[in-house]
Amino acid sequence: MPLIRIDDKEIEAPEGETILRLALKHGIHIPYYCWHPALSIVGQCRMCLVEVKGVPKPLTACSTAVTSLPPDKKIDGKYDMVVDTKSQVTKKAQKGVLEFLLLNHPLDCPICDQAGECQLQEYSYTYGEPASRLEFEKVHAPKRVDIGPHVVFDVERCIKCTRCIRFCKEITRTEELTLAERGVHARVETFPGKQLDNPYSVCTVDVCPVGALTSKEFRFKQRVWFLTSTNSVCQECSRGCSVRVDTYKGEVLRLVPRDNPKVNGPWMCDYGRLISERMKDLTVLARPKVREGGRLTAVPWPGFAQVLQKKVASSLKDGAKDAALIWSGRMPLEEMAAAKALSAGIFGGLQGTLPKVCRGEDDDLLIRKERRPNLKGAALLGLAVTGENAPVSSLLKGKKVALVVREDVVGEAQGPEKDAIKAALSAMDLVIVADYALTETAALAHIFIPLAGWHEMEGTVVNFMGVVQKMARSVLPPRDRKAFYEVASLWLSSAGIDAPEASFLAWHAQVRKAVPGMKDLMIRDILPHGVQLPEVGP
Repeated sequence: MPLIRIDDKEIEAPEGETILRLALKHGIHIPYYCWHPALSIVGQCRMCLVEVKGVPKPLTACSTAVTSLPPDKKIDGKYDMVVDTKSQVTKKAQKGVLEFLLLNHPLDCPICDQAGECQLQEYSYTYGEPASRLEFEKVHAPKRVDIGPHVVFDVERCIKCTRCIRFCKEITRTEELTLAERGVHARVETFPGKQLDNPYSVCTVDVCPVGALTSKEFRFKQRVWFLTSTNSVCQECSRGCSVRVDTYKGEVLRLVPRDNPKVNGPWMCDYGRLISERMKDLTVLARPKVREGGRLTAVPWPGFAQVLQKKVASSLKDGAKDAALIWSGRMPLEEMAAAKALSAGIFGGLQGTLPKVCRGEDDDLLIRKERRPNLKGAALLGLAVTGENAPVSSLLKGKKVALVVREDVVGEAQGPEKDAIKAALSAMDLVIVADYALTETAALAHIFIPLAGWHEMEGTVVNFMGVVQKMARSVLPPRDRKAFYEVASLWLSSAGIDAPEASFLAWHAQVRKAVPGMKDLMIRDILPHGVQLPEVGP
């Protein structure tokens, strides 16, 4: 392998590896804008210029590959390449490139959404000159350009790195964007008659290194340095994309993808990302409710589990055959383990069922038609999963008691199936719904159990490829809104049945015993990118 020296570090490099990749792998930072690990190399921003010994001018580190030299041509008798990232030549090149990029860039950091996450802002302090030499009016360009349903473009801030163009050409292959005009007037534009409206359009905001492309939904919401970030898993399909959840004062403000080569790479779809917007339309309840006189009335948690158990016992005098248990693929493994324990202890071993909800078709990037993130985990735990979009009414018809957890079976259904589910639930003696929000199904409940949302609890999920990942709690829920595994512990205890402690770790221990391949996995092993379970490979 070629031996190269970058600054004072000797590195054995694979033939053909670029200087930039090699430097970053070994903790040597070279500034860059246009380069992105998932996109093609264009070498056009020139920010990564470095001095290479024996070469008359600086070279772009992103596009310069390491090659072997004949023994008699080795530098200093042993090196195939010697790179200096801190020399005066390199520093002069960096300052010159930054001066060029900032020449007409607006000084609007105080109102820019990218402030705090902006590579231009960071590099101007680290590598740039302290002042501009420009004595004339800057060249102005359009601002607040609406180029798609979720993205706003500020042409003045754009540094023409073309990351967004290459993303639409190489990743989504929708090609909505191009570079128009020339020189100082060059700008990114949508093709005539097109908008930036592909299913992954907000990823262009992620790849933009400056504040040129911003998300309409997050625009002007909060300064990024005030956000609290946690790692979690997207809940909107069986891909289970690794995401970062950014919150402020208990509110989820945005989801952005975490780069996970096992699952989603650096991307995620707009639908999953915008779950934070859909959450705003939900009616969220914080206390248990019992229907009295036709209305759901809030009751305190102390004693609620006993009331719950008494009502179930009195409604199931003829045995658990009169009950229907509907679980959800949105439940993490710990809640599913609790559901199995509840089935065995309260419902006489009656097996619950998970609806397999599918919409549309799988695409060739990330989106899966299965709209639940943990159906694979349910199968590993031995829970029954219906066929694709199988009618739920057949599971409910003729039953006296139903327990529905995290599924809006009424809201998800359409046409005659919706009417059939409503009729089946309306005819029952007892309908218990456990969910985060007051859904159409919850509106028919005799008892409503408020559950912590996906962002308010800990859990583990297994995606369709068999990768187990950890969800972290991003927001503290109100005292009476609990994860279902906590509810199950309290319910079982109220019935005089031994149950694990009402905590994530206690139920996670049960999961490790039950799921193949997880017995020896500690939480620290799963973090941050998950683990491929060998028994359930893709």
